[in-house]
Amino acid sequence: MADYTLQEDYRSRFKDFQTVEIRREALVQEVLETLDIVKAQLGNVTKERAREVAVLEADLESERDARRGWQDKATTLRERLSSLEQARFVVVLVDADADIYLFQEKYLSCGMQGGQSAADDFMTKVREYLVSLGPAIKDAKTIPVIVKAYANLSGLAQACMRDKKVGSVGDMRQFWCGFTRRYPLVDFVDVGAGKEEADNKLREVLAFHIVNPQCEHVLLACCHDAGYVPVLRQYAAQATLFERITLLSAGVVRPDIGDLGFRTTRIFDSLFGHSGSPRVTPTATNGKNAQMPPVTVQQIVDLFTRTPSRPQENLVSNPVSNPVSNSGRLRPIIRNNSGKRIDKKLSVEESLIQAMKKRNLCSWHYLRADCLASSCKRNHSYPRPLSPVEYDAQWCIARHGLCYRLRRGNNCDDAQCMYGHGPS
Repeated sequence: MADYTLQEDYRSRFKDFQTVEIRREALVQEVLETLDIVKAQLGNVTKERAREVAVLEADLESERDARRGWQDKATTLRERLSSLEQARFVVVLVDADADIYLFQEKYLSCGMQGGQSAADDFMTKVREYLVSLGPAIKDAKTIPVIVKAYANLSGLAQACMRDKKVGSVGDMRQFWCGFTRRYPLVDFVDVGAGKEEADNKLREVLAFHIVNPQCEHVLLACCHDAGYVPVLRQYAAQATLFERITLLSAGVVRPDIGDLGFRTTRIFDSLFGHSGSPRVTPTATNGKNAQMPPVTVQQIVDLFTRTPSRPQENLVSNPVSNPVSNSGRLRPIIRNNSGKRIDKKLSVEESLIQAMKKRNLCSWHYLRADCLASSCKRNHSYPRPLSPVEYDAQWCIARHGLCYRLRRGNNCDDAQCMYGHGPS
């Protein structure tokens, strides 16, 4: 009996082992099946990643090619910009048909040599003026200067022969040959006989150069002729072009040209012989060969207003000589819906206005141009130009005085009037 019981115990225990073995085998089988599934999924992922990597590598190569292309383009553009920077220039255009731009007899009477001396002195004055513009002209002492002078050589010579400035047309031709040959970029162009030929030439050459970004500045000798007003007016309305133009006054600036507010200079006056020429008379609005009465001091006062404290009898014929570099802040004219001129709104701290008042600055000298009134007692020694905030503060001070034209019951069309016209 005991042997039977022991035998049954062994069998029971063996079955337990068999059950464990079966469960082990099932577990192993499950693990193997799961492993197969995971391997399959891993293979799919690997293939997908391989495709993605291939696409990324292709994109990377494409980006490398694009970057190389942009680098090449950037290099090319830098080279072009460098060449453009080196190609900057200044243009001087002279209506040489006008009496006021006729060179002095000491030049004209010396033929070829006189022309060369005139060219030397003219270029010296150009450089001197460009330097006076400060940072506005880079490399003012070395930047290329193109000079174009236009006239009817025969007509100009005949006029000078009557004034005994030259002996013959040949003498005049020799003068201009010397002027032209002195510098590679200096030219005199004989436009021949014909009304407005020199004017038309100058206008078109100006239109060609003024829009060229390589043209740093343009000096115009055309202040005598109303025919230039429409052309100059369109440039006065464009701030970027307005700042790049200077007028060579050489005496009285026509009121309708002076009204446009361009920077002017009289630095060339010593070269021209207008003061000794009996034929020099301000021209009427119908062309430069017509005559008009001389401009009076009162007309100039009406055109360029000073503060009440300035005795107007001390004004000279060109009160906008050497404008300050930032005088363009006075522009443009603003009018309300009824057409009445109003003042531009200025945001200036009262403390700064009070500080500027203590400096007792001459508003004309710091907002517009050199003060030429000998009786002016205000301060002219403070550095120019004023900073933008100082400029607006001084402008606020100037506005405390009502515009001279408005006080007389007239409209004010002075593009650079700095006095009060009414709130905006």
